[in-house]
Amino acid sequence: MQKAQIELNDDERKVLLTLARSGAMSPSQVSAETWILPRDTLALLKTLADEDLVVMRGDPGTADGMLVAITAQARDLLDVGSARPMKQMRKMKR
Repeated sequence: MQKAQIELNDDERKVLLTLARSGAMSPSQVSAETWILPRDTLALLKTLADEDLVVMRGDPGTADGMLVAITAQARDLLDVGSARPMKQMRKMKR
């Protein structure tokens, strides 16, 4: 049985790549890193969570009271174990 293909829009891809690169973040940190408006970021995160591409959990240590992390399924979808090697490749091209 084949896996269903999930198509990501540019903002969804940007959010997932940011989480892959930076690790777990609060929704406001995701918004600041991606330059996506906070309310749009929260809607994107909820959609990605419904698709099991991110996990959202409560965290009283953050201003938002929540942390968001990328799932292994999302990493597979992006075909990245970690975005760090991509960052290193960019440095090498300069």
